[in-house]
Amino acid sequence: MALTYNYTGLAGIDKFTDIEHQEASRFAWVLMAIDMHDITEKNVDEIVFRLLFAKQCNQNFLVGDFTKGSLKAFIKTYIGYETNVGYKTRNAYMKKIMRIVENKVKDLGVN
Repeated sequence: MALTYNYTGLAGIDKFTDIEHQEASRFAWVLMAIDMHDITEKNVDEIVFRLLFAKQCNQNFLVGDFTKGSLKAFIKTYIGYETNVGYKTRNAYMKKIMRIVENKVKDLGVN
């Protein structure tokens, strides 16, 4: 199934530059990496948690160095973003990231 996204509901989209449109279209891949299908006021904290958790495991899905506050402010600008990505619980998401870390350790020759 192809990845689809819709960011037409974002605030200020009518003033987006070409670069902002390109960044918004690529953001679907970030949501896919963290197993979230949309951004709402209610799930901003969960998205921030997942991104920070991944970063702590050396899986940084965003370019740039965000503090918790600046990351939350950035994610809030994407409220209304929707994709067809399947949702996983926090526990399932954390297990997925930990499997990635486990495989990296195994690739180092440690079983």
